[in-house]
Amino acid sequence: MTNAARSHYLSFVEKTAALLLLIYPTLMLAIKGGMNVVLLSILLLALAAWLVRPIGMNAVMWRYEWAIYSASMFAMAAAIFISQTFHQNYTAHPHDAASRYWLAIPVFLLLQRLRMNTFTVLQFAFPVAAVSGFLLARDIGGRSGIDTLDLIHFGDFELILGVLSLFSINWFRHDQPLLRILKILGCIAGLAASLASGSKGGWLAIPVFIAIFFYFKMDRISLKMVATSLVSAMLAIAIANFSSATFHQRVDKLANDVATFDQGNRDTSFGVRWQLYKAAVDVFSRHPIFGVGPEGFKLEMKPMVDAGRITPDAARLGRGEVHNDILSKAAGMGVFGLLAILAIYFVPFGLFWRATRSEVWVVKRTGILGVTFVSGFSVFGLTVEVLNLTMATAFYSFTVAVLLAACYNIHHGEPITAP
Repeated sequence: MTNAARSHYLSFVEKTAALLLLIYPTLMLAIKGGMNVVLLSILLLALAAWLVRPIGMNAVMWRYEWAIYSASMFAMAAAIFISQTFHQNYTAHPHDAASRYWLAIPVFLLLQRLRMNTFTVLQFAFPVAAVSGFLLARDIGGRSGIDTLDLIHFGDFELILGVLSLFSINWFRHDQPLLRILKILGCIAGLAASLASGSKGGWLAIPVFIAIFFYFKMDRISLKMVATSLVSAMLAIAIANFSSATFHQRVDKLANDVATFDQGNRDTSFGVRWQLYKAAVDVFSRHPIFGVGPEGFKLEMKPMVDAGRITPDAARLGRGEVHNDILSKAAGMGVFGLLAILAIYFVPFGLFWRATRSEVWVVKRTGILGVTFVSGFSVFGLTVEVLNLTMATAFYSFTVAVLLAACYNIHHGEPITAP
């Protein structure tokens, strides 16, 4: 390959990467398997750039932070293998979703060396995806959803895309009016779609998002910041309660579930989750090192029903999932699974938090987006195993890799042109 061709090759790599970053959140919602297609495509691009490095692209300059990040992304696969080895029960299925974490590492290493112009398309990608999801949604049994995702994942993803749209205002420079309007529309569409989906577990993240907003607005924790966040959260809940019939119905149902649970009815949505949480804690207490295996929790259901610890309805749902990412990994893979899921959350969070301390505006803003994204997923995972789908794991790991690459990009300080 001639020098001229290799120079054009770099432009091709950057434009292809930018195109994939632009379309990936929308493809995730619109096409079943779309997220995995994007991940595979950019992995092939990373492989090509590794085999023949374009002129103008620096070699990877390894830092200790990359080792910590890489270890956290391999942690779940390692925890699965350790647990399977202990139980002498090797199956490929648990590794499918876990592989998406470490497959994102080459994505990070590629994007971290591309010019920052490549990332500017993200400020269009998030709001366009949020609006697209809102427009694609249809009525599903009185709630709003799409054919490619279950209602809970759809509601959670729309919420996080809407919040990322809002928080990306003035990301790379002072936004033009039309771009600002697009981002505001993306936020409104994402929130509206989430409320219409009735995915009430994800709404727990709204106060967290509000707190993040005011923390970085005031740049410190204070009584005023806490009070402002609480008032804003209550105002947001009140507006949602009066403006969305689905939100009102879901909140009423939750209140009724809690009331009937107190009266002894354990087979409500809240009651079943509570039973499964207690069951997962019990399993972890009896198998703290290696767990019962990545797919062993469902086998614990019948003995627990026979012992009267959980109801048959809870056992039926427990054969599918625990409804909590952290408890699921702890029960299935013991302390190794617990440490792995915590690393998947807290290592990226720590790297993003460090970026928010930067004096470089783009780095700080990207760090805030990363903190918001990881915080949202960690809250989502408290009421549902949000990372139990390969596409959800791909969405999480890919977005983390992209935002980290923007935070720790080697081209900071160079001019950023419009996409």
